[in-house]
Formats: sequence, C-alpha cells, structure tokens
Amino acid sequence: MPRRNPLWLRLPGSSSPSSSSTTEELRLAALSPYNNPNDETSSIPDSMEHSPAKTSDDGSEISRNNFNSPTSSPSRSPNKKVSWSLFDQVSLSGEEFLLPRRFEAIELIPGTSTRTTCASCSATDLLESEHVTIRKISLQDPATARKEYRNIILCRLLPHPNILPISEAYEVDTTLYTVSEQMDGRLSDIVEERLTHFVVAKITHQVLAAVAMMHQNGIAHGDLTLNTIYVNTDAELRLSSYGKSDDSSEHLEARFRDDLLSIGAIVSRFLMNEEEMFKFSKSRNPKDIDWRIVLEGSSDSGLLDFNARSLLFQLLEGRQTARDLLRHPYFKSFRAPQHQTVERKHTVVGQKTSDEVLDKLREELQRFNPFNMSEIML
Repeated sequence: MPRRNPLWLRLPGSSSPSSSSTTEELRLAALSPYNNPNDETSSIPDSMEHSPAKTSDDGSEISRNNFNSPTSSPSRSPNKKVSWSLFDQVSLSGEEFLLPRRFEAIELIPGTSTRTTCASCSATDLLESEHVTIRKISLQDPATARKEYRNIILCRLLPHPNILPISEAYEVDTTLYTVSEQMDGRLSDIVEERLTHFVVAKITHQVLAAVAMMHQNGIAHGDLTLNTIYVNTDAELRLSSYGKSDDSSEHLEARFRDDLLSIGAIVSRFLMNEEEMFKFSKSRNPKDIDWRIVLEGSSDSGLLDFNARSLLFQLLEGRQTARDLLRHPYFKSFRAPQHQTVERKHTVVGQKTSDEVLDKLREELQRFNPFNMSEIML
C-alpha cells in the first residue's frame, strides 16, 4: 500500500466531528455521566466529593454540576471502564491508558507500543474540540526519566513554535502521560515528493529556527532525523522534542556542527530522490556520502538552484552558526525569528541524581495538574 503524503491527506482519525451538536454531546457525555435530571440515580454520589477535581485557569474549581445536561448520554465503548473520578481506564489493542475524561481515545498509534516502556494513542480533546496525541512512558528507567524531565522543563523555559509543546502531563504509578498537539505525519512520509524550492526552504527555515534557539541557549539537539520531525498539511513543522543530547559543556561546538550536518542531510534528501542520492555512495548512511561531489550541482543531482547548493555547502561545512544561516538568501521569503534565552544553570539537568530528577519531574507535573493521583479510583 503506497504511503500517503500528509501535505495533501490527513492521517486516519484526524477528521473533525460532522457537526457542532455532535461535538457538544460528546463533550457533555465525557465530562459527566450524570446528565439526566429526571433520573433519581443521576445525582453525584457522596464518594465523589473527595475525588480529584479539575481547576480552571484562574485556580477556581470547576463544578461537575456545570456540565449537567438533559441530553441523553450516548452508549460508551465496551473497552472503556467508567471511574468515579475524572479519569477513565481505556484499552486500545491491548494497551491500557488512564485518561482524563476530557479526552476521548480514538486508536493506538501503530509502531509506538513497546509494551514495557512507551505507547501512544490519538484522542480528541472534548473541551477544546482538538485532536491530540497522548503518550505514556515508563519512568522506571533512570535515563528515560531524565530525558522526559529535560524535555518538559525545556518546553516551559524555552517554548518555540517549531518544537512540539506539552499541553498536559501527569504521573500514575511510575508511568508518565503527556498530551501534545496531533500532527499529520513526519518528514519521512513526504520525502519522496518532489517539493518546490519554496516548500523546501520553508521546511529548512523552521528546523533551523528551532535549532538556533537551542544553540543560543547552549543546548545541542542530537537527534534530528526525518522521523523525529513532524509536519502538518500546511508544511508547519514541530521537532518531536528538545532532543536527547546531554547538557555538558564538553565538545559543545562539535555537537552544534553535528546538528547542522543532520539538517544538511535532511535538506539534501528533499532536493534529490533516493536513487540519485545513492549514486554517490554505496552505503545507505547519509553521513558516508561524498558531499563534495553532490555539491557540484551536476544535472543528475537535482540541485539546480544556486542558493540551495550554497546553503547545503554551508550546512555541511559547519563554519557558520544556525543563527547566521537563517539570514541566507535561500530564506529571503521568511523572517528571521527572535530567540528567547535563559540562564544556562536552569536548563542543565545532567548533574542531578536519579532520585532528584524524579522529584523535580513531579514538581513540574504540579504545574499541569493539581490532582492528587493517589485518590483516583478505578
């Protein structure tokens, strides 16, 4: 089955509800199963008085009575267990998820389940009428806990429009759940398309903008590939995270150059199809390609735009910074963004012990949810 191009087709499960009334019914049904005022059993039981309650942006508690409606509740999916709290336990293809009731699970995302460490599902945010991706990650591995804490704290300290933000996060029994915007696909899904130079320039400019902000704050990404960069139908990009590089200052300039080399490999992959690209190397590792031959811009290479060849040369040469490259003539249609900076001591997590990382991670989670997770009853 041929792969779909997410720049033209949305992925399964990303279609909007057919009508606003359907969305409203789903929202009300998900937020409160006690919505029949004529039913004597519809009153909220006493045991719910002490269950966790969501708070509004101003800190005030949202009453469940505010969500009562005479609309009859649609029948629930058989794989969804109703809890007395604001959370439901959902089974998707054998994977168990504990989700706040504002989220309606759709399906398990293929290829994301490892049964022991992590899994992802698509869902609908019934409050915001938006599609989201929910990840669950085991925190039993110290390296995983450190990576997730690093990503969450950098999302808060250094938000960037081209790095995937985390809108909700909570922990249940050493399992971390994060909620983020649902994207239509990855760069690997559209790499076979013969894109115009405007689209290639837009893609490259967004990646460079995110990486330049990180480099300006002394942070190397270390994981820039076609599979770690998400894309929407309008060619808007999000890096999947702030990377997996450590926070030490050793060899920082070399790691910055590695990031630019990775961007160069991605760009060259869009400017040449796979068959042409591997004429220059017997290996399938892009880093083994003889870039000097590629950058000659012969008629076989597909690099027919002078500015594209110039940008690739500078990316792979590594003498200029990501911030300098944002002013390259190839990006003349785009505006160089302003970058936020913070003190480096606030972004370094590598010196903390495993227990300290878990404690700090739980402090960060309190910024998202005021729930006492021990009170959740299933």
